[in-house]
Amino acid sequence: CTGIGDEGRKALAEGLKINESLTSISLSGCEGIGDEGWKALGESLKMNHALTSFQLSGCFYIGDEGWRAIGEGLKANMTLTSLDLSNSNVGDDGCKALGESLKTNTAL
Repeated sequence: CTGIGDEGRKALAEGLKINESLTSISLSGCEGIGDEGWKALGESLKMNHALTSFQLSGCFYIGDEGWRAIGEGLKANMTLTSLDLSNSNVGDDGCKALGESLKTNTAL
């Protein structure tokens, strides 16, 4: 998903909030997305009840704020059953955020 910046990511997030049919999305290899884009996606995860698979493999550029936003979204999302983080740069803070989400997320 190179070439998609924060504005594109925000637009995608708005669509995911009301999506009722898309069950799988891949944002693997994402570049150029800042914290605001990831915050918007985290918010959309809270509201989406259709996605079952979210692929973020090879995402080396998601920072701690981005991982925290995704973690917050996962706390409320109970439909995702697959989350691919392979070959992604998840640091200590990101792992903590994702770990916290797994305490309440019973679907993943």
